[in-house]
Amino acid sequence: MTYSADERVMWLSQVRSVPYKKRIELAARAGCGWISTSPMDYDQIRATGLSDKDIRQIAADNGVKLSYLDPLCYWVPDGLTPGEDPAIVPYLNRKPDDYFRIAEALGVDRIHLIGAFPEGRYTIEQLTGYYAAMCDRAAENGLKCLIEAMPLWGLKTVDEVWQIVKGANRPNTGIIFDTWHYVRAGRNDELLKQIPVGTFDTVQIADGPMRLPAGRTMVNDCLFHRVPIGQGEIPNREILTILKKAGHIQSVGPEIFSEKLDAMDGDDIVKTVMPGFEALMAELEKVVA
Repeated sequence: MTYSADERVMWLSQVRSVPYKKRIELAARAGCGWISTSPMDYDQIRATGLSDKDIRQIAADNGVKLSYLDPLCYWVPDGLTPGEDPAIVPYLNRKPDDYFRIAEALGVDRIHLIGAFPEGRYTIEQLTGYYAAMCDRAAENGLKCLIEAMPLWGLKTVDEVWQIVKGANRPNTGIIFDTWHYVRAGRNDELLKQIPVGTFDTVQIADGPMRLPAGRTMVNDCLFHRVPIGQGEIPNREILTILKKAGHIQSVGPEIFSEKLDAMDGDDIVKTVMPGFEALMAELEKVVA
């Protein structure tokens, strides 16, 4: 295994359909020491009868840490784009109080912010102020406050989130980097080489076509049609080589949102997702930082 368990994240995306205990066991078996969660997922787990203590204990028993509570949209007043797909609104439409309550209940150490507001709704200066305020609140709760660029809505590029993080100038900030979003938003490899080491908290890896297929929205393509690493067109090895040489890979993991994976048994999900990830990690091991 080229990265230790403490450097590998199992993102909820590919195991969202798997019962909680089983998904934790799968994460451990895949060598991932971290797993992400969300308020909607938390509610679903609690509805099965598990207590907060049960949830924490199952993770601890398997050597897996609960982290990356996402996706927090209401760090700005207008958190969602009007007319958003009703199928995903329950996933996105949660307020900061929910995040801090769940983070405390589960012992989560990071909250994960995205910009699902309409394009042009806020200036970078406004976003920087809102982000700084949320970082301050997170710090009061002992949490890191991470932000991710997604070309799906109004906060699209790594350049934009870097301006926000740099401007906020808080000690508990960080960027979540996603290769799928990076390619779809338009690459800026020179910027990656200029951003200071330590800014990127973790790297998510996914695959798929380089351009949006006809008949899909980008949101739908992102949340239901990603493919396992190595089965698409995204130049993940090239991008991760740049990140590694720049000192940006602190932790890494696959993030494959896929309705095809949703229909699989948990064991089959891991057998489908992990080989491409492991092959990429083996290639990355050859890169000299």
